[in-house]
Amino acid sequence: MDRDELEEDRAAFIAGEIGGVVVCLIATGIVISRDAIVDSLEAKRRAVGNAIHKGVLRDAAALVRKGQ
Repeated sequence: MDRDELEEDRAAFIAGEIGGVVVCLIATGIVISRDAIVDSLEAKRRAVGNAIHKGVLRDAAALVRKGQ
């Protein structure tokens, strides 16, 4: 697996985490906002034990926070 494939996989994982959080917020009736998404990603990051997963969640939260 080369570097481009790894970057594509990482981007897909980040997009999946953001999408999953948005779906959970909708399901629980919470208003979708940048702050709500970041808070949910950060809460999930604190709850998971896998270091790689934590990194993906940290990067996803940073991406949403910056609005990129």
